Amino acid sequence: MVKKVFIYGINPIDEALKHHPERISQIYCLEKTNNPRIKNIIKEANHNKLQISYASKDSLEKISCTNKNQGIVAEIQQRNLFDSKTAIAYLSDIEDPVVLILDDLDDPRNIGACFRTANAVKVDMVVLSKNRVSLESPIISKVSSGASELTNTAIVSNLSQFIEKLKDTGFWIYGTSGESAIDYRTVDYTESIAIIMGSEAKGMRHLTEKKCDHVVSIPINGEVDSLNVSVSCGVILYEVVRQRQSI
Repeated sequence: MVKKVFIYGINPIDEALKHHPERISQIYCLEKTNNPRIKNIIKEANHNKLQISYASKDSLEKISCTNKNQGIVAEIQQRNLFDSKTAIAYLSDIEDPVVLILDDLDDPRNIGACFRTANAVKVDMVVLSKNRVSLESPIISKVSSGASELTNTAIVSNLSQFIEKLKDTGFWIYGTSGESAIDYRTVDYTESIAIIMGSEAKGMRHLTEKKCDHVVSIPINGEVDSLNVSVSCGVILYEVVRQRQSI
């Protein structure tokens, strides 16, 4: 049975409509909307012969479980996700892939922001722990501006074992920690790599950190002692891009 989830917001639904209209089961729009972007979505949905229903503000809030849905909600088929085995097989066919591993992140807003950056820099896969996160959260799709629906994603039951499998196939594993003395700009990101971002409160788990070839940090020069995990993710991923473009 195909599992269906709800996403909301103009950007996520617009992106889903552009890239995967076949996965959209139904679109719910606010009655008598004057928003030009929503009207364009309706026009494109009609072109793709999708079912459109008009609903009151209260009905949309019940469907989306939020009053911040921007007047549009979509029911979509959940995309196919990689597991450990299929992820390794897929990555093995790519030259010098980049993988982003989110270790125990549980804030859907941070997860969504990491997905958005990962998609922007064309990370080959985002990996999450099966026991920590549900991608069914519409907040992830909203914050990621639809990127969570467009990015290759693996859900693995044992993150440590998955990292070991990556290392067996030639990956370098880079963890992140504010306590590391290694500046993130001093390591080589041009080969097959996995970047691990730890949880907001505790960072990487000890077992995960032990699997890393190097643990790097972002220098902090002001009074604050750390950056938000999604900001750190963006800083490091764009250093990966910079190094690869300079080859």
